[in-house]
Amino acid sequence: MHTDDEAALVTELLRDPAILFVDGPRWKTVTPPTTRDISAIGSYCMIWSPEDLPRLSAEFIQAHNDWYCRDENSTIQFLRCKMTETVIVEGSFAISTGPAEANAAANVERRYKFLCRAIKRTYRNSVVQWRNPQRPDAPAGPSRSANPSAPDRSLWVGPAAMTWMAGHADRRVKTFVTGFVEGAIIEPG
Repeated sequence: MHTDDEAALVTELLRDPAILFVDGPRWKTVTPPTTRDISAIGSYCMIWSPEDLPRLSAEFIQAHNDWYCRDENSTIQFLRCKMTETVIVEGSFAISTGPAEANAAANVERRYKFLCRAIKRTYRNSVVQWRNPQRPDAPAGPSRSANPSAPDRSLWVGPAAMTWMAGHADRRVKTFVTGFVEGAIIEPG
């Protein structure tokens, strides 16, 4: 996800006045600092609403001298995208709800489904093909995957990312910056 695609999704999320962002699952005080300004958040963001769960519980971790969230299952975890001149590191949303906080879980799942619908309205899938440039191209066989892969149906690419990738042949998407495997669009525009 390009930073412009991320900004559009954050705008959609912030239509709910109860939404807050928490910078990662660790913080220096028993209560996490919260904000509605995504630019104040690092690469791991928790999307939380006090209406779902009034307080996020945390456990003090002596070895790190900080507090670790024990209620991530009442939040949406958001790994934010990163960009270099030629690589977008894919951003992602995840949830892990459980029965302990049924009301919170239902609201988190509802909010997550809202994000999925927003993504599917404007993003495209099956437009990126993965390959490892350090390996020879090869069809899939009984003991190996194809290089390059079939179009990835699970990766949804935002409109700004599509435009950015189509703007130069060297631009790629990766799961992490230093990874060898990279994705390229196979259907520009």
